[in-house]
Amino acid sequence: MSKVIGTATKCVLGITAACLFAFAAPVTAARDCGRAKSNAEKMLCSNPRLAQADQRMALAYRTAIRQGSDPKLLMETQRTWIEESRDLCNDADCMLKAYEERIAQLEGR
Repeated sequence: MSKVIGTATKCVLGITAACLFAFAAPVTAARDCGRAKSNAEKMLCSNPRLAQADQRMALAYRTAIRQGSDPKLLMETQRTWIEESRDLCNDADCMLKAYEERIAQLEGR
């Protein structure tokens, strides 16, 4: 009986983890740099500070979801931020500032 419960618990945990990662899809820190096309993607792939900022933002995003933020609204605001803030940057300093501002928003600061 305990083996069945253990298996069921693993299934539930696996499904829960999959759902959390599915909601975080727009901000996944892992990226395929071989397919980087935009200036922003290329900068993220070539600058360790930007890659680290991207990872911190992805963590803040997932944390916001776990703390009860509306996932649909969060995805919409993330897409807007990418288009209207991050992707407008032409240098690393601008992009780092954009990331810090977005992380602060996600953390409610």
